[in-house]
Amino acid sequence: MKTKVLFAALAGALFVTTACSGEAPPPAPPATVTVTPTPPPSVGPDTKTVAWLDGMCGAIFGYVKANNEHASKQSSGVEVTRTWLSESLGVRADLTGKVVDELNALPASPIPGGDAAKKSLVDSYTTARDAAAEGKRKLDASKSQSALDAGLKALDAAQKPLTETTDPFASIKMDTPEMKAAIAAAKKCTPGA
Repeated sequence: MKTKVLFAALAGALFVTTACSGEAPPPAPPATVTVTPTPPPSVGPDTKTVAWLDGMCGAIFGYVKANNEHASKQSSGVEVTRTWLSESLGVRADLTGKVVDELNALPASPIPGGDAAKKSLVDSYTTARDAAAEGKRKLDASKSQSALDAGLKALDAAQKPLTETTDPFASIKMDTPEMKAAIAAAKKCTPGA
């Protein structure tokens, strides 16, 4: 037991001697500083993309709105006469022609697949415009029943963009954060705009 007490006393004396000798304890290791870079400030959506989307949406939604306004002026149970049909074909030719002009005025798409989507719409509305214009021309030039029947078929063909264009952007990948931000900023892509 004496050995243990002697060892404890010797260890204590060594501690006191070291502490009193003026030697500083070894320096603590330097602190590690971690710097987390801050991300650059968020830049808004690409202005070219927003403008292009606004142009596409404006043309399509503008057509739908104008078509609905024209249809709302029609009374229910309207009698189909030559005059009514000729006027309706003329209106459809004008409305679809405006869409074609607006889409053709758009610059090249900044969005992958955008030009293909635009071309598909231009083709559809051009077909509708041409059907309405030709149907009106033939109807106005002839008094036959067959011209009236052909005019009705032309009216049906002129309205196909309303029934066939469900999602003009179906071929474009719209689920990226950049595209979502651009769509949100494109005011004409909001229904009712």
